[in-house]
Amino acid sequence: MIARTISLLALLLLALPARAELYYLIVGGLGGDPLYAERFASYVSTMSSAARRTLGDEARVKVLSGDSATADAVREALTELAETTEPADRLAVFLIGHGSYDGSKYKFNLTGPDLDGDELAVLLADIPAQSQLVVNATSASGAVLESWAADGRTLITATRSGAERNATRFAEYWARALSSDDADLNKNGSISAQEAFDYAARLVAESFEEEGALATEHPELRGDAAGAFEASRLTERVAATPEVELLNREVARLEEEIASLRLRREELGDEYLTQLQSLLVEL
Repeated sequence: MIARTISLLALLLLALPARAELYYLIVGGLGGDPLYAERFASYVSTMSSAARRTLGDEARVKVLSGDSATADAVREALTELAETTEPADRLAVFLIGHGSYDGSKYKFNLTGPDLDGDELAVLLADIPAQSQLVVNATSASGAVLESWAADGRTLITATRSGAERNATRFAEYWARALSSDDADLNKNGSISAQEAFDYAARLVAESFEEEGALATEHPELRGDAAGAFEASRLTERVAATPEVELLNREVARLEEEIASLRLRREELGDEYLTQLQSLLVEL
């Protein structure tokens, strides 16, 4: 009986599509002075720790920071992702640092020559992963809201336009959100992109209010899948047996269906609760 069960399980695993993998690229740009360089390095460290915890390893976490964060290194990393990822995979890109906007072109400030927004848009578009989370936490990042928008992509910027040029606070609170119980509103041990954004955006606004200062940044989110994209996990993912792996895949599928269903709540009307109950029972 045990041998037969294992054989059936093996067949089921083979019948399932290859598991969609999550990849992270985290880039800490040029600080410009020691204070900002230290801050950016701290944010990168916090985000990369959250990414490794989420995946249970560091094989799919690429980190570029300080002197290693050059335009060529970012190009190489994005090109490698274009060659490595499959359409079913997911991609999270976090950009931290300073950005600039001259009224027509956005640039991400890096060690050596900067990387302009148009080239970054092309590099991101070449990556096959159809589910993407791109967080541009730099100053003037709102300049890319239109040019970086794409189907399947959740795009988050620290500012609402290229005119908001002050060094941003959003990166600090985004980094904090990825490991915060307070950000996990539904208490499922997972921080969605929507949860992390709401948490970080609220703390940005509160920080200016507490100082009695006029807000110089207004975070923005574009895309309709932020609630379904897992930005991080609060506990480390551990290696699973084949039996548990099979269940994990089924759980992930059901959670994605539930998240997608919630986005269609108004459209479905009374049918929404019927479908939700069915999925919850199966889950």
